[in-house]
Amino acid sequence: MGKQIVKENGQIKFVVDILLGLKFSITGTFVKSGTTTYDITMDDAAIIGGQFGYPVELESKFKLELLYSDDKIRITRGYNKIVFVHLRTDGTGQK
Repeated sequence: MGKQIVKENGQIKFVVDILLGLKFSITGTFVKSGTTTYDITMDDAAIIGGQFGYPVELESKFKLELLYSDDKIRITRGYNKIVFVHLRTDGTGQK
């Protein structure tokens, strides 16, 4: 499982649990390119273990399409046309 963190300043972050307490984290930017589409550039990646991180050279550019959004969920189609369902949280305890 993972998280998608979207900030109003055009920054986006994905954090995914990968194995035995390790996480993959990648941050980048988004720019609105259409009514329901965004151009995403992800370019700052790391493998995280506790408070330590190991940088990973990785850059990815793709379009993200917003399919549905309300105050509880957001459904998007993104990288490789994969459909994601995100549950909204209040952000308590998130960095």
